Amino acid sequence: MAKRKRGMTFIPYDYEAAYNKSLEDMHEFFVEQLFKQGKKVVYALKEIRAGDQFEIEIYPQFKKMDEVPPEGRSIKKDNDKAQRNLNDKNARKYVERLINENFTDRDLWLTFTYDNEHLPPDGDIDAAIKNVQKFIRRVNYQRKKRGLPNARYVYVTAYNPTEEIRWHHHIVMDGDMDMDVVEGCWKQSSRNEVRRLQKDENGLTGMAKYIVEEKNRVKSEKRWNSSQGLRDPDIKVVHSKRPTAKAGGYKKIGTYVETMRKGHEQVREQMLKWYPDFDFTDAGIYYNDFNSMFYIRARMRKRRQQ
Repeated sequence: MAKRKRGMTFIPYDYEAAYNKSLEDMHEFFVEQLFKQGKKVVYALKEIRAGDQFEIEIYPQFKKMDEVPPEGRSIKKDNDKAQRNLNDKNARKYVERLINENFTDRDLWLTFTYDNEHLPPDGDIDAAIKNVQKFIRRVNYQRKKRGLPNARYVYVTAYNPTEEIRWHHHIVMDGDMDMDVVEGCWKQSSRNEVRRLQKDENGLTGMAKYIVEEKNRVKSEKRWNSSQGLRDPDIKVVHSKRPTAKAGGYKKIGTYVETMRKGHEQVREQMLKWYPDFDFTDAGIYYNDFNSMFYIRARMRKRRQQ
C-alpha cells in the first residue's frame, strides 16, 4: 500500500534495488558533489524491531514512478518479474524478522532430509509440503500426550535442481519437547540434524538468512509457513525525528541524511543518539546517479543488562 503523509500519496518501490552503489570507497569530495546534485525530497525512516534486533532503513519517497531510479521500478504491470523479485525479497526479510521476534537459544533448529525411497519428485513442492505438515501433526500429537500446547514453528522448504540440492526442510521450533522425540516424528530419513538455536551479535539473523538464501531453495509462495499465534515484528515509518532521544523538537529525516551520508561513523553516531538503549552493529550507505539520492541502512541490537 502507498504511504500517506499530510495529504500526500507515496508510491511503493524497491529502494534497495534502486540504491545499490556503495559510498564506502568514494572520495569525500565526490560524495559532497553528489549530495549537492540531489533534489529536495521526502525521506522516510523505517524502524523494524524483532526480538533483540533493531533495523533502521532510510530512503526517499516519491509520488510518481518516473522519479524512481529504473532499478527500483518494480510496481508496474509490465514488470512482473521485478515485482515477483520484490515480493520474494520482502518475504525472506519477513521470515528472518519473524524468527528473531519469536525464538531464543532454548528453541530448536531442525534440518530434515529424504532417503531415496521417500524423496519427492523433482519440482513437486506440494508433495514436499505435505510431508512437513504430517510431521507437524505428529509433533502436536506427542505434545498433547505430554500436556503441551501445539508447537510454535517456522519452516522453509529448500530445493534447487540446478544446484543439485535435494529436497530438505529447515524448521525453527520451540524447544518445549525433548529433541529426540521431535526428531522421531520425521519418517522420511534418518540422516537429519537437530540442534539448539544459538544467538550471536545479530541474534538469529545469520541462521535465518542461511535457510532462506536464494540458491538454496525453490521459488514459490508456498515454500515457507508458520504456526498461528506468532508475534509479528514491530514496523514503524516516520518522516521526522528529534536530534537525540531526549531533545525537544523534530527535524525532517532528510536533514539528518546530509550528515549521515558522509560515512559509517556519522551513521553510528546518529543511531546512538536516537536509540541510546541499543548497541550499534553495522551500517551501509548507498546511492544512485539517476537522482543523486541515498538509501541508508543500519542494524542495532538491544543492550543487555549487566
